[in-house]
Amino acid sequence: MNMAHAVGVFLLVLVLGITNAQTPVPIPRACSSPTTNQYPFCNPKLSLDERIHDLIGRLQDEEKPPMMTARESPKGNVSRLGIPEYDWGANCVHGVQSRCGTKCPTSFANPNGLGATFNMSNVYAMAQVIGLELRSLWLQGVGENNGNNLPHLGLDCWSPNININRDPRWGRNQEVPGEDPYLSGQFAYAYTTGLQQGEDKRFLQAVVTLKHWAAYSLEDIPGTNINRYNFNAIVNSYDWANTYTPAFKAAVVEGKAKGVMCSYNALNNIPTCASTFLNNTLRGDWGFDGYVTSDSGAVGCIQNNHHYVSTNPEACAAAIKGGTDIDSGGDYDTSLLMAVSQNLIKISDVDLSLYRVLKIRFELGLFDPIDDQPYWHVSPDVVNTPASQALNLLATQQTLVLLKNSPLKGSSTLTLPFPKGKKVAVIGPHGNATGDMVGNYLGQICPDRSFDCVVSPFLAIQKLNVGGTTVYVEGTSVSGNTTSGFDAAIQAASAADYVVLMIGLDQGVEGEMHDRVNITLPGVQDQFSQKIISLGKPTAVVLLNGGAVAIDWIHDEADVAVLEAFYPGFQGGNAIATAIFGDYNPGGKMPYTVYRSDYIHQVNMTSMDMSLAPGRTYRYFKGAPLWPFGYGLTYTAFTLAWHNESDHHQFDENTEVPVHKLGAVTYVVTVNNTGKVAGDEVVQAYFQSPTDQKLIRQLFGFQRVHLLPGQQTEVKFTLSPSTFELGDEEGTVQVGRGVYTLHFTNGVDMTLSTSLTVA
Repeated sequence: MNMAHAVGVFLLVLVLGITNAQTPVPIPRACSSPTTNQYPFCNPKLSLDERIHDLIGRLQDEEKPPMMTARESPKGNVSRLGIPEYDWGANCVHGVQSRCGTKCPTSFANPNGLGATFNMSNVYAMAQVIGLELRSLWLQGVGENNGNNLPHLGLDCWSPNININRDPRWGRNQEVPGEDPYLSGQFAYAYTTGLQQGEDKRFLQAVVTLKHWAAYSLEDIPGTNINRYNFNAIVNSYDWANTYTPAFKAAVVEGKAKGVMCSYNALNNIPTCASTFLNNTLRGDWGFDGYVTSDSGAVGCIQNNHHYVSTNPEACAAAIKGGTDIDSGGDYDTSLLMAVSQNLIKISDVDLSLYRVLKIRFELGLFDPIDDQPYWHVSPDVVNTPASQALNLLATQQTLVLLKNSPLKGSSTLTLPFPKGKKVAVIGPHGNATGDMVGNYLGQICPDRSFDCVVSPFLAIQKLNVGGTTVYVEGTSVSGNTTSGFDAAIQAASAADYVVLMIGLDQGVEGEMHDRVNITLPGVQDQFSQKIISLGKPTAVVLLNGGAVAIDWIHDEADVAVLEAFYPGFQGGNAIATAIFGDYNPGGKMPYTVYRSDYIHQVNMTSMDMSLAPGRTYRYFKGAPLWPFGYGLTYTAFTLAWHNESDHHQFDENTEVPVHKLGAVTYVVTVNNTGKVAGDEVVQAYFQSPTDQKLIRQLFGFQRVHLLPGQQTEVKFTLSPSTFELGDEEGTVQVGRGVYTLHFTNGVDMTLSTSLTVA
């Protein structure tokens, strides 16, 4: 069964939300009066280039910097020309980060979990929801969800975050889809096309802003003065080409992303917002035709933190020359024209960036007649619909990864799933989680600004445990050091037939602006877990976390089940409960490597070198992890086989295939559910390069399928001339010639291998 089928039905429902729209809420718009409508920039019959140049030609110099400044509304309006302000910078990492309108925005699972689904149709559908909800909430005049009471939203999302999960200590691993550049690129492409492309092909539904360009994966290192504002990422050409840019390239070249955010850090001694890579790589090599914004305050960092220049006008000039069109901060507003007057840049340089900024607003349809624009007639009813929540639940269920499922003592029966109608104790700091479950970068979740509308794991388990009893005892907090709650938890677990042990991390341990010191369980959770597990009850350990958690002894010794739930979001409690009782069969795969606890003592947090021993990620790590990238169990059983035993022999080391003919090469794998329950399997395709001796293997394809017991399906992997592209030591991307070894695997215990010679 194609995983996209249910998503397609959902998208049909989504479109109906436009066609059944109510009268839009009045919102200031350009070209809306008889006077201003006469300007050529309001004439849709002229070319886009003519209209933008006409508008720029009518602006006074002092009117330009505010239009190039994010999050400073109501600045940026030009009343004499009938141009309203526009607020750049809505966040949409896993939902619109706004306050509630008539309803609250849909909040999905965090991206680290979405990466574990290995199902990009879910990501595309989520982005479609986000884009349409953003339009609706914008029309409702809703503002961002923060304490600064910022004005109404814009239509550009400062999302997705597609940096690489380089180090498990990084506080923002929860925001990214994983450690693999191909997986991240597929996520970025799905998110970009889903958000930007909607019903009206003439205009953008919304705008993505890929972040953070580039080589950004450090917040602060405790005990040092190194932080994201002053960090200088030293990246060699090999890693730049193979790790830090492929996801951006996929979103820009294939997905036509319209926005990029430059980061706080410097890259090889040059602040990223002043780096020539913005113009040379993005706009030159890749043909990027969108806008670039700084991260909030990053233009100021050029002077204040990196000391790359001496004055604020020089920082603004460096950013403009580098290709940064929008300043999220106050530097352009106060100092950009000073840079012009000091002959650091020309006003034509400012106009070039302003052109790119205004072009986005035109492409959103903000200067065109609205009567026939569906995006100006999006109903409030499209926000947080039953269809959106059904998608949300399915996508969240698909994030769950079953890492371990030990048999019960003296039995062949596995720990999970639990039977219903028994005594179940939900134990641990996350057992009744609501706010801790939904992660970061949140829109308003509940109308009363609480998290009371979120169903916790305990409440969801209690509801499904029909005929049984369910109790909850916290036992300990996430980071607390007291053991005073141990006894009550031990007593509850002792009286239960089955135990759900909910442990992990929270935003106080990892998050934006703070990295972890280690990767073990914080506080006394490890000690607490040993007490509970030693009771010998059938126990399911459920992890809530962003970055990997090293639970060495649970992996090595404990006869339990381990379910990785990441930060599962609004539907997390329901998703976890359905997996605990077998109403849903988990089938996710790990989007990153789970290292042993001593790994962090072998790698320097500041090192950006991926292959330096012992190596980072499955692509270069030579050690034995707790659980590898791509790993994940299931309640059923699958087999993989070649569709036709002779098919994979048609191309082997004895048959040379020219690079330009790789598109004619297809491998077909048959997946068969030989178990007793329905379930999902993810077939992953990897190659080993004959020319790159550093690389262990590289993912180049994957497909998730859902099969009933006894059902089978075919999974096809068709190569392309770019499949085997890798950067050499100089960063030159090309396909190496020689014999490639290909592996098609479920990531656990089944692998089909073959060879192919590329000439």
